[in-house]
Parts: sequence; C-alpha cells; structure tokens
Amino acid sequence: MSAPTTGARPEPRWRRWLLPAAAALAVALAFGLGYQRGQLAAGLDAAQLARERSELEDKVARLESGNSALTAKVAELEMARRLDRDAYGQIERTLGDLQSRLSRQSDDLAFYKSIVSPADGVQGLRIQRFEVRPAAGAREYEIRVTLIQAMRQDSVVSGLAQVIVHGTQGDRPAHYSVGELIGKPRAQLPFSFRYFQTVDQAVTLPEGFEAFEAEVQVRSGKLKTPLQQRFAWKVAGDSLAEAPPEAARESAR
Repeated sequence: MSAPTTGARPEPRWRRWLLPAAAALAVALAFGLGYQRGQLAAGLDAAQLARERSELEDKVARLESGNSALTAKVAELEMARRLDRDAYGQIERTLGDLQSRLSRQSDDLAFYKSIVSPADGVQGLRIQRFEVRPAAGAREYEIRVTLIQAMRQDSVVSGLAQVIVHGTQGDRPAHYSVGELIGKPRAQLPFSFRYFQTVDQAVTLPEGFEAFEAEVQVRSGKLKTPLQQRFAWKVAGDSLAEAPPEAARESAR
C-alpha cells in the first residue's frame, strides 16, 4: 500500500481575480473623482468669467446712460445762458464743470467699449494708452502703459512691455530704455491680465536729456510678432498720448 501524496492545495479561483478587480475598481474611482473635480473647476471658471463680462457690460450701460443725462443738461444750460443774462456767470461755471465731466465720462466709455466691443472688430492684445505724469523731482516722472484685450478673449495674457524714450542730449539724438532709466539695464515691465491692465514705473531722465517720444514694445507668447507703438512724450497737464483705435500695477523687475 503506497503512502499518501502530500503537497499544497490549489489556490481558489476567486483569489486569482480578486486583486486585479480591486485595482481596476480603485483606478475607476480615482478617474471618476478627478473628472468630477475637473468639471466643478470648469464650472467655477465659467461662472467667474460670466460675472466679469456682466460687470463690464453694466459699466458700459451706466456710462452711456450718464453721458445721455449730462448731454441733455449741457443743452439745457446752454439754452438758459442765452435766455437769462443775469445768471450768465453761474451758468458758465456750471456748464464748464458739466462739460469736463462729460469729457471724462466719454473717455471712460470709449475705453470700456474698446474691451466689450472693439470698433474695428480686432480681438487681440492692444496698446491702448501711454501716459507721463510728473513726480516729486524736476526730472522725475511716472510712465504708465495701459494694455487691453477684447472681452471675447477669456484667457489671461501675460508678457513683458519695453519702453524706450527717444530724445536729444546736447546736439545728438539719444535714447534710453526703461531699465536704463531705473538703473537696471535689462529690466522690462511685466504684465498679466484678462481684460485690461495699467503698468506703471517711476523713472528719472538723465541731465541734459530732452525727451520727445516714447516707443512701447509688447511681447507675449500669444503674439506672433511684438506690438510696437510710438507716442509723443507729453507730461499730464499738457495732453494725453493715446494710440489710435488699434487699466493691477507692477514695477519693473
């Protein structure tokens, strides 16, 4: 009579597929949670964009309504000025104030309309405005560059702006970059925005240098070629330098 055979019992079939099945379930759950979070984030981004668009459209509507009211008031005062000579002085002062307000509101309206619905239909990044403001010292100024992109562009645009000031020094032409004017030759002005941003920087012009023009260059990964626009160097109080139809603040780094 032979001795009984000894050996390991075969592993049940259910154990063979239990581990792979558990792993597959874990992967499916992770994917589902990730997808759900992604959908939630997308929904929040869309809601934020909708709010920002609505705010810009409301701003345009308010400015249009305000301009209409001011225009009507100006017309009324001009008529009263012609009819009532006794109140001429007071009407003149009030009329001047209203006309100044109307001019400022018209500028604001044109600015916001260029974001909401550009007149030329161009939707990309633009150089909207260049300003020079006096600072404390005799040769100290604050330069300001305003960039915009149309409201239909939902993504954030970022990049660097360079400002080169052209003029004369002695009898010869000369120019200085914004970096040279702040003692950091390689510095430029960084920007990052969705609809508009005004970037400003304090600068000091060298002794003997007389500025007459500023060249603004804008580079961004969203541009095939850099933007470039020249503006007259006019200090605020004289007039505002603005580009033809073609406002987060940051210092040069």
